Amino acid sequence: MFHALTHHPDLTQAQHRALPQVSNTDLSALKNELLGQPRQLNPVALAYGSHFHTAVLEPSHYQRTDERGIRWADLETLARQVRRQRYCRDLLYRGQAEQSYTATHTATGVGVKLRPDLLVRSRAGRQLTLVDFKTTSSPNLAHFLTTIVKYDYDRQAALYLDVFGATRFLIIGVQKKAPHEVWLFDATAAPGFIEQGRKKYSTLLRHAARALPSRALVMAIF
Repeated sequence: MFHALTHHPDLTQAQHRALPQVSNTDLSALKNELLGQPRQLNPVALAYGSHFHTAVLEPSHYQRTDERGIRWADLETLARQVRRQRYCRDLLYRGQAEQSYTATHTATGVGVKLRPDLLVRSRAGRQLTLVDFKTTSSPNLAHFLTTIVKYDYDRQAALYLDVFGATRFLIIGVQKKAPHEVWLFDATAAPGFIEQGRKKYSTLLRHAARALPSRALVMAIF
């Protein structure tokens, strides 16, 4: 399904974003473009998510900046809540955080880039679990579960599982508002969830394969 999986150690988030391959976020943008619903990403929300992930996954690199609109105290409260949670604490201790990888989709030849929040290998090395942290405004777990398909987390889970040949994909939802609950969703245990996501990313990668030559030509001309 995918080949040429390559690890790019020590890349920063900015360097990862600069790689030419297609990311899951790029697939979301392509989907919106195909539906005629282009969307502008919220820069404050993007910055908040980036700083939250740093505070959780790489706390030694976390620091406040002069960016406006970010409620730093709330962000730090959420990060502490995650790091105090026993199961999350164990994953963070055993996992490898924020590592960049690229691979090639065999059927289309499209290159993809991935940066899992955590890669957790079993002690015997036979199982690989991928973990993704999502902040959410959902008031309860039931509502959070409805957002999982809405935001195409099924597509992300399937893409990451297939690229890495992993055994599990865990989505950890972190409630932005009090009581700041932490919810666990095992994507690989949900019937039909991964299969549905696989259909989504396969369709979009076929569209990407058709779009890439024309986009490359436009870039060459200008």
